[in-house]
Amino acid sequence: MKTKLCTLLALTVVMVACTPLEQTARNTAAALQGAIGAAQSKYQTQCTASPNLTACTVINQAIAGQNALVTATEAYCGWSPTNPPANTTATCVPVKSAAGGLQAAVANASLFVTELKGILQ
Repeated sequence: MKTKLCTLLALTVVMVACTPLEQTARNTAAALQGAIGAAQSKYQTQCTASPNLTACTVINQAIAGQNALVTATEAYCGWSPTNPPANTTATCVPVKSAAGGLQAAVANASLFVTELKGILQ
């Protein structure tokens, strides 16, 4: 599992360097989702019994970070969170004024991937 996560993280870093901001956000969201899933699987029993454990807190914060990343991506692409595009392959039309928020959300999500990697070791 560690090897898969490290490989996914390495691929994400490579793709982040050469893709538009919205693709970077999607790749980061995918990496974060994988890390969250792995952490939830590993800590399900402990978090059910003691939700205030450090690992459980990190997992919950990562989930909040992922939600913020999705919201920032929707804002950047001009999509309404209450009425998202029906087509799952809808084209992103960048809203330049939302770029800073998306960049911050990507940076935060990347930190959560690193934190989750730490608790998975």
